[in-house]
Amino acid sequence: MVVGAEIPRSLIPILQATRSVITVVPRGELAVARAQREMFDAAILLSTGEEMDLTETVFNLRDISSSMELIILSDHTTSKSAVPRETLVNFVSNATVMTTRELEKHLNWI
Repeated sequence: MVVGAEIPRSLIPILQATRSVITVVPRGELAVARAQREMFDAAILLSTGEEMDLTETVFNLRDISSSMELIILSDHTTSKSAVPRETLVNFVSNATVMTTRELEKHLNWI
């Protein structure tokens, strides 16, 4: 599942190369609702909208599924939710913070 109103162009070929079913959800609260009804192996969070911030989305998704891999793309958060990568890493310990390049390497490794 990819959470964000817009998927950056640079991310589209990376996701297509996974040959997985990709579900795009524009906002955090919709991601949480989908995760309550469906199973996902991973969630990639770009931004989660104004109603639910990134951290809240991560914690809610983790509560729903402790096995779901949670990845925050640090180079594609909105300016409103932009938080320094170091802060994200320290604060959101139950998610992995990556750049798009790191995500591409990670997905190629799997």
